[in-house]
Amino acid sequence: MKTRSRMIYFGFLAVLMLSEMVTSNIYSLFGPLDITAEIMGVSIAQERTRLIILIFLDAVPGIGALLVIRAYRRGGAAPAGRMAVMATTLGMIAYGIYQFWSATFQLGNMQNFVQLVGVVYSLLGVGAWLIGGDLRKGDVPGDSSG
Repeated sequence: MKTRSRMIYFGFLAVLMLSEMVTSNIYSLFGPLDITAEIMGVSIAQERTRLIILIFLDAVPGIGALLVIRAYRRGGAAPAGRMAVMATTLGMIAYGIYQFWSATFQLGNMQNFVQLVGVVYSLLGVGAWLIGGDLRKGDVPGDSSG
């Protein structure tokens, strides 16, 4: 896979995770928390805790994906790129597992949708592991134009 395609994939992950963090989780945490808790079928305290966890789990893979893009653009940043691929992968998988767990054992409403989100995000994390394989192995292509 060309470098440009890899950068697009990790760019997609960065936008997905960081925009969700800001537009959904942070907005809900500081905005209409009672409405969000009612939609999810949990107490306000449970929803606040869930959102704080999700904000952290959004930030790790989002920032990791940005660092992967930086490693691809620099060409000689293999150690940083390797760690960034691992952070993105593990962050996406942790996010997916947490969403699936919270939907199964915590949420009163929207369980099937949140479980699906968890599965999809975990699969995106596996994709990050596979697509970032060259960085994980320490092989940063010199061709950054793809």
